[in-house]
Amino acid sequence: SNNITPMQTNKNIQVFCANLKQDFKFGILHIENDITYQTSSEKDILPLPQLSLYHNLFINFKIAKVLTCELGGDIKYWTKYYAPDYSPVMGQFMVQNNYKKTKIGNYPIMSVYANFDLKRTRFYVQYYHLNQSTGRYFWGPNYPINPATIHFGISWNFYD
Repeated sequence: SNNITPMQTNKNIQVFCANLKQDFKFGILHIENDITYQTSSEKDILPLPQLSLYHNLFINFKIAKVLTCELGGDIKYWTKYYAPDYSPVMGQFMVQNNYKKTKIGNYPIMSVYANFDLKRTRFYVQYYHLNQSTGRYFWGPNYPINPATIHFGISWNFYD
């Protein structure tokens, strides 16, 4: 249905959120972790994924004392939940229609990358969504995650 009715609630909504961020370094090996647990007292009005994870594993080293190299991979994951739907008519997110609810999540997004830094020049290459499959992977209801792609770029500072 294309009928959208803006509404507010008179209920008091409580959100509990706990975030743990811990990074480790063992020589050239780096591990970055970010774990978030959250829950809402009114899941129908404010749906949240119960658990969100981000992990980044990489090695960082120098070649010939001038070229800094960072090679690694990262993963993003969140548990299934009834994510807010996007309304192009209003240009904002809204609670999903009760007659046609779609759960998203429970799908990891993995990427691998290489970053290089040489004096005033930085360049990178990334293979995003390494684990693309024919499954159901969405950022929001009916909005799929971008397919596997290669990203690359260069940055050059012109000042001393």
